[in-house]
Amino acid sequence: MLELSTPIELIEKTIELIENERKVQKLQQKELALKADIPFPTYKDFVYKKRASLENILKLLIALRLFDNLKGLLKQREIKSLEEIKNESKLPKRIIK
Repeated sequence: MLELSTPIELIEKTIELIENERKVQKLQQKELALKADIPFPTYKDFVYKKRASLENILKLLIALRLFDNLKGLLKQREIKSLEEIKNESKLPKRIIK
């Protein structure tokens, strides 16, 4: 099933993921910000104002060792052969009944 989300919904899910994992690892917000090498006010802006750069989100995911969450983000399309690409662009032949 295809799930469509707005950018703000994706940010909210990311905040929820990071905050839940931070609590599981028993880290204070300030400790996580330090571990991710981002200023604490920047972390607070992310959590409460839903503003952050992609770089800082990646730093937080890495600091929490949430590497599996990065796999989908960095997934590339499967490269096809030239023959497959050519065949995809051909229109199907008309079937006469």
